[in-house]
Order: sequence, then structure tokens, then C-alpha cells
Amino acid sequence: MKISAEAWSARAVSLFEPGRNCASVVEAGRVSLLVDAEAYFRALRAACIEARESILVLGWDFNSRTRLDHGEPAGRDAPPPGLGEFLNWLAKRRRGLRIHVLIWDFPMVFGAAREWPPIFGFGWRAHRRVKVRYDNTHPPGGSQHQKIVVIDDAVAFCGGIDLTARRWDSCSHPAQDARRIWDGKPYAPYHDVMAMVDGEAAAALGEVARERWRAATGRTLAAPAPARGADRWPGEVTPQMTGALTAIARTIPETHPLGEAREVQALFLDMIAAAKDVIFIENQYFTSERLGDALARRLAEDDPPEVVVVTRLLSHGWLEAGTMETLRTGLVRKLRDADHKGRFGIYTPHVAGLEQGTCVDVHSKVTVVDDQWLRVGSANFSNRSMGFDTECDVAFEAGGNRAHRTAIREFRDGLIAEHLGVPVDEWRAALAAQGSLHAAIRRLQREDRTLKPLEDLPEPVAAMSAVAAVGDPERPVSLDLLVEQFSSDDAASGPARRGPAWGTIAAFGVAALAFAL
Repeated sequence: MKISAEAWSARAVSLFEPGRNCASVVEAGRVSLLVDAEAYFRALRAACIEARESILVLGWDFNSRTRLDHGEPAGRDAPPPGLGEFLNWLAKRRRGLRIHVLIWDFPMVFGAAREWPPIFGFGWRAHRRVKVRYDNTHPPGGSQHQKIVVIDDAVAFCGGIDLTARRWDSCSHPAQDARRIWDGKPYAPYHDVMAMVDGEAAAALGEVARERWRAATGRTLAAPAPARGADRWPGEVTPQMTGALTAIARTIPETHPLGEAREVQALFLDMIAAAKDVIFIENQYFTSERLGDALARRLAEDDPPEVVVVTRLLSHGWLEAGTMETLRTGLVRKLRDADHKGRFGIYTPHVAGLEQGTCVDVHSKVTVVDDQWLRVGSANFSNRSMGFDTECDVAFEAGGNRAHRTAIREFRDGLIAEHLGVPVDEWRAALAAQGSLHAAIRRLQREDRTLKPLEDLPEPVAAMSAVAAVGDPERPVSLDLLVEQFSSDDAASGPARRGPAWGTIAAFGVAALAFAL
């Protein structure tokens, strides 16, 4: 990968280490941070219209009925609003364009919003130059979780948003929105983030995506020719950074044909260790044992950084609630025990008027450390994202670049202001006056829209805690691991040794059966 002399100079003192905490370090010509799917879908549509040779999509899910545009109906020659018809429209419009979509080979009953594969002849029929394939190279229980779109290796997107059902929302996240409908039914507000890059960062993501395609299908996709003299970046998308030092970090499970990669976890640990003032985490889950231990060590220091976590209030379904919420409770309690200076806080976004049993669905995977490092990607703050699922994050490092430090800080401030429902200037004024993120959040509490501290943590049941640990594994689960996991705590060698806790194993079996079904 080519990189500028200035970036190479910065790399000498960079946190990024290719081969350990990232796959590569490159320079992004431009970086735009797209908050929520309204902004992402608009930018994606505009960038795809400029595609000449290749559009390559990696995802956890894909649904051809996903609506990319919620504006007024356009003229006859305008691109159609639906994803599937839009891709067909692109293929018909440019004969040299090839479109490839790779998603997890999921169980069809995994979710009601899943779409039948086009090969079965139901619903959407893809154009002959639009290829949809399914990835089954993950270990049992694992998934293809990367969310990447690469256009001509010139522009790329990486983050948390899949091109599928119930993802679209605006930054205002009202309790009711006539556009937030799927299959005739409204769904709750949905918050997520994507990073958009060009230059060498886009080409690096193209390599990651083609590598995944080859591993899943056995076929090699040629890299597109360099886009000489043609700028694929949409004019309506404003970059927040230019020339940013960028790392690509992946998780690939140890049983995968590509070989194991645990860069996501290594980079998380390095960012936590490097923090001086603030660690801001916005994530769907908050369960990772190793990352939690790293945060606990920082909070136990004499002068720890502030740790601010934003996550969703509720889980989807009883099984997720029993696993991920149980593990979250344990981690939050551990951090509160370590927090002797009052520097830790975990919050959930609140919007008044939501239907009972729903919440703002925080699905983003964002970490900001001081004004130095910003990462966006697919990896959750969970055990399975560290070594079980396939993941991809992009991380940006400011170094001594003042403009980049400002952009990173402004992005973090914008996210917090969005959740609080206040103008970003009001948030910055409160932060300057209070001198603490936690104090500023408390200062701006409102009834209609705010960040609420996560309270009323349920008391975990011992048997469910054991089941939960296997429900969010860091590595593929073996029978030996199950026996070890569920054996009695006071098991010992010799005649006094007890057998496994069969009642708990039975509880796991029920949970495993539910997963399988």
C-alpha cells in the first residue's frame, strides 16, 4: 500500500502495528463519518451511481426491498428507491459494471425479516451481472458480520449498517416516523454509524472484501483498474478529514480458511491502554471479558480516564436478553466496583413516547479515545467479536494533526448531542462549564429525549450466567470447553473430584436447541 511521506513519518510513533493490531496502515484521502442510515443510504446511492467496474458488498444480511430513498417520487429516468431494483438499474445502465454481494449463510428462520435467496425463484430477481452469494465458512454458531461496500476500489464504506430491513432512520429518532415502516408495521428508532473513505483506504478495504469472497466462493475477483481522472466521491458528501492515517483491523476465527486474525481485540486493548482523558464507547453490546478487564484496570488507577458507554436498553428476544444482558450486568458491576473516582458511566438513549417494550436500538460500533483515535466498524464490544465472528473496523489516528484532532472531538460531541437531543453548541458549552462528560450529561438531562444512566440491573442467575458465557464465546465452542465451563467450581483432582453440573449443561442444551431452531 502506498502512503505519503508525512503519514509514514507519523507511523513511526503510531499506535497502529500491522500484523498485530491491524492488517494494514494506509492513508485515507477523504473521510466522512455518516451517522444513521438516512445519511449512509444517501451517500451510498450517490457513490454507486458513479461506479464503472465493480461494486462489492459484504454483509451480515441483505434485503432487496430495503428502501434507500425516502424522498418524493422522482422522474422516469431516476434511480429506483428499492435496493434490489437499484442494483439491477445500475447493471443495465453500465455494461462493464459487475456487482457482487456476499452475506452470511444464515438459518432461514433466524429472523422474520430475512429474505429468501434469489436462487429459489421467489421475490427479487437479480440481473445477470448482480451476483449474490452466501458465506458458510464461519464456525458453527459464528457469522459473517463484516459490513463493507467497495466501489471501484475508489470509495468504500465500513461500519455497522447492513443493507437490510429496519435499518433506516434519521438523526432525530422520533418516537413515531411514517418512513420508519417495514412490512406495514412501524419499528423503533435505530441508531448506527458508517465511515466513508477513499484513496488507499478504499483500496485496502477492497482487498479485504475480495479475500472474503475468494474464501467463501472459491473464486477470485480481479481488482478494478485504477480510476484515473475520475473522482468517485459524491459532491454532496462533505469529508471531515483528509489525509488521515487509517488502520484496517479484522477478526477472523481460528477455524477459518483465511487463518486466524485477532486485530480487532488487540487494537481495542491498545486504545484503552493509551487513553489519557476520555474513552467513549458506543456499542450494541457491552460484554467482552478481556476488554472489560482492561477498562477495570484503568479505572483502578490513581487518576483514571473518564469512561463513557452508550448502549441500548433492551435486547431482541428472550434468548439474547438471557445471554447478553446477563453478561452486561456482570461487566457493569465489575467496572463500578473498580471505579473509585467516579469516572465510569453507562447510559441508554431515551425518547419519550416509544411503545412499551421498545427502545432506541443502538446498533453502532464506535470508540473514541481522547481526540487521538476514532474507530468505526462491525465489531461489537462482545466476546464473539474478538475471535468468533468475522469483523472489520477502520480506525483513524490524529497524531499531531490539529485538524484531525478537532474532527475526532467534534464527531464524539455530535453523537452525544444527538442522544441528548440538544444542539452540539449547547453540549460543548455544558462540557466546558462542567469539565467532565458525565457532569455535562447530567446537566443536560431532559424528559423528552436524553441519556439515562443504566440502572436496575437484574440479579443474574448462576445457571444462566454459565449459559450466557457459552452464548457469547470468544472462540469456537468444543465439548471439552463445555465440560470445563459447566463443571463445579470446587472440582478438584483425585477421589473428591465432582462431575460436571449436569443441570446447568441441560440448561445450556435448551439454549443451544433454541439457537439451532
